[in-house]
Amino acid sequence: MKGNDNLDEKAVAALDKDLSEEQRREWNAIYASYRAESLLTARVAGMDQAAVTVRNEETGRPERRGIPCLVVIDYRVKVLIPENEVWFSETTKRPPHVLRSMTGATIDYVITGIDREAECCIASRRMALVIRRRAFLRTHPETGQKVSIHVLAVGRQHMLVTCGGFDMTLSPRDISYAMIPELRERYHPGDDCNAVITRYNPGTEKLAVSIKAAEPHPFDGMDVRHPVHCRRASVITGKYHGGVFCRLEDNIDCLCTYSPEQYDEDFHIGDPVIIVITKYAYDKKQVYGKIVSKW
Repeated sequence: MKGNDNLDEKAVAALDKDLSEEQRREWNAIYASYRAESLLTARVAGMDQAAVTVRNEETGRPERRGIPCLVVIDYRVKVLIPENEVWFSETTKRPPHVLRSMTGATIDYVITGIDREAECCIASRRMALVIRRRAFLRTHPETGQKVSIHVLAVGRQHMLVTCGGFDMTLSPRDISYAMIPELRERYHPGDDCNAVITRYNPGTEKLAVSIKAAEPHPFDGMDVRHPVHCRRASVITGKYHGGVFCRLEDNIDCLCTYSPEQYDEDFHIGDPVIIVITKYAYDKKQVYGKIVSKW
């Protein structure tokens, strides 16, 4: 999407003549991105509702419309990235709160339009994703490969990340071996994490990654550290119908039931408790126990 297809070089030169050396370098990077589709990288400052020219999906004609835009202010210049230019596919639809939640994340983009006089630009993250993905696929990614991922947005139970031009939504099962009641307390937009590719299909270009797969499984050797019938101190991290998840010192959750004389309302998340280990399910890498008392 071009906001201004033809830069008026004379007008630009007149506006640029009084710039400082630092400002000139900054604007030259913007001009280079516009002319050569080179990547720029900056942190998302927020989201605005802005009037931009987009293609009408029914008529195919350009029209002015107010749509949500990511805002990047990197070179003292306001850069707007319209919602339909944020994702790899123009038809991708995500809830509006996802864009708002991306504040603080670092993204790549390509300048597609410049209003030099107003010191405002239009950009496309989608074009940057295409470039990143093309370069990533040339490395021939494969299952089991370690990669670095960048956190774009975090919800209570899901996290949007990007890697090599692929945006992916991770569930708690992809993130940690232990239960995390609130992901936003541990992860934030802009974080970088180590991960492992768990699935890659070259034919469909589908990529899946796991953060927890990059770490040793805490279950390994657990039956030596916590043999059956032993008592251990733990903390309640979650509840389910009929029992609770209790976290042990080595950061693994034990699935616990109550004793007959105990009631669900007696226990709350965050309560320290004493549990007894009752059995191991080695095929599921799960440990089971019973709450003995509050600690």
